[in-house]
Amino acid sequence: MSRKRPPPPHGGKIVDRRAEFERISRRSPRDLQAERAFIESKKRLVRTDPNLSDEEKQRALADLEQKLRPPRR
Repeated sequence: MSRKRPPPPHGGKIVDRRAEFERISRRSPRDLQAERAFIESKKRLVRTDPNLSDEEKQRALADLEQKLRPPRR
């Protein structure tokens, strides 16, 4: 198997922009309704996943429920 990577698109350099996107994301207001809808959709996926055991589903759902709780101040 070759370790050679494909060339960058359009000949440009590949640059790690994670820090830049993190700064931009922090400046954007949160959409709590959208976040709740996203988490609820993940809960539906967990409940219907045939590859997860009941125990795994319970743990995943508990984790997702934790994310829906308002942060402590």
